Amino acid sequence: MGHDQPHSYVWPADYNWMKPQHHAEVSTVSQVNFPVSSTEVLVPWLLSMWMIGNKTPTDYPKRKVVKKPNRKGRNENTGFKDRFTWGQIDLEYPNQDSKQMAINTGAFIPVNNLLLGLEVWKNKMFLSLPQWRPGIPVTLAYVNLNSYTKSPMLKPYPSWNWYANNMNRCHGLVSVFRMEVDKCDRLWVLDTGAINLANKVDQICPVKLDVFDLKTDTHIKRFIIPKNQTLKDSLFTNIVVEILNDNCEDAYAYMSDVFQYGLVVYSYKEDVSRRINHPYFYPDPLYCHYSMDGISFNWMDGIFGMCLSPDGGVGQRVLYFHSLSSNNEFYVPTASLRNGTLREGDIIEHFFALNDSRCARHQSCQSSGMAVDAKGVMYYNLVTAGKVGCWDTGRPFESITQGLLSSGPTPLSFPNDLKVDKESSQRVWMLSNGLHKYLYGKTDPNQINYRIMVAYTDDVVKGTVCESN
Repeated sequence: MGHDQPHSYVWPADYNWMKPQHHAEVSTVSQVNFPVSSTEVLVPWLLSMWMIGNKTPTDYPKRKVVKKPNRKGRNENTGFKDRFTWGQIDLEYPNQDSKQMAINTGAFIPVNNLLLGLEVWKNKMFLSLPQWRPGIPVTLAYVNLNSYTKSPMLKPYPSWNWYANNMNRCHGLVSVFRMEVDKCDRLWVLDTGAINLANKVDQICPVKLDVFDLKTDTHIKRFIIPKNQTLKDSLFTNIVVEILNDNCEDAYAYMSDVFQYGLVVYSYKEDVSRRINHPYFYPDPLYCHYSMDGISFNWMDGIFGMCLSPDGGVGQRVLYFHSLSSNNEFYVPTASLRNGTLREGDIIEHFFALNDSRCARHQSCQSSGMAVDAKGVMYYNLVTAGKVGCWDTGRPFESITQGLLSSGPTPLSFPNDLKVDKESSQRVWMLSNGLHKYLYGKTDPNQINYRIMVAYTDDVVKGTVCESN
């Protein structure tokens, strides 16, 4: 291969204990400087497997008989539909001259711009463009949902001024993976501060959290995550926000470190944070192998997907989470995460594993983004299957209670992010981006590489095991 390979994303091909013998096409990627050693992965993973196996039957909810869904509710209108598609990303510049200059100087290389995270607020859809490669001038952008252009140009958020200061990039937004809109009309943006991520984690700025007032598009808060809560090769890629008792000041952000397997909890009111480590944040070595579109590789991504259970108004919410390279799901009460008096040795007992796998044994059900709607139905992306799954969180977590949602006849190319909006008639939004093709230099701009699909939550689960009775 005549190009650099992604640092910290793959195991070396000669790492034989990981390589499935029946996969003759395993990628011959070389890599050094892993974020953790193999023993550091194995020991916490073995500990987490022991913790799963050490539960008694009373630790789990009583199993229910799952009734077969009524398939009559499904039709061609119940599944996901395309909202936007792109073969290549285009940006809206102040004028054509400035755009052409950016292209001529290499400041804007359209093929290098990859969509990764999405979020929706009223008539705006926010999209993130992490700094994987050179030529990505904007890391957070938006499109107008009132527009029905098939492939709209992206507008920088909050404005071009946030990306114009090349002398000190840390003053603006550097490299965003995901963001979250809260019920108080604020946008929380998690900025990794790292560039050249397709090659290595080049940490040019501190990891920080920026909060914007969406009604005025003004910046209202910045919090820099302390250095002792970030590690070498840390990569913070997901954020979930919880508002307590409808008090906009009493807010917490939960931010995941996918490469160094940690969770940072931030209090908006106190303006402080702490890092929590747990074996459940690690990948499962049995599910680090991926094979899609003729590309095979091994990724060791840890805690990745996160979402909150519905707000019952009594402070009893839980944070669901899973590693990308895993078939399992876990949860922790958010009250435990917010309890700063709990020491690390104590809080470890507050985490729980759901007592079954997302799919049948020996199948690969690695999942990326996920979200829960107001009725308690969880939606999650299935990376290797190229589909969107669902689970009614009021039912036992086992393979037979997992549904598959209709997204068309063609498998999605790396469904990556997924969000449920906050409208009265909720919709679930899904973004697929062919990340594996992008990282391995196989992206064809003449084909659809970025797809955003949408469905109403009440409609998309009709006729599936996730439909509420």
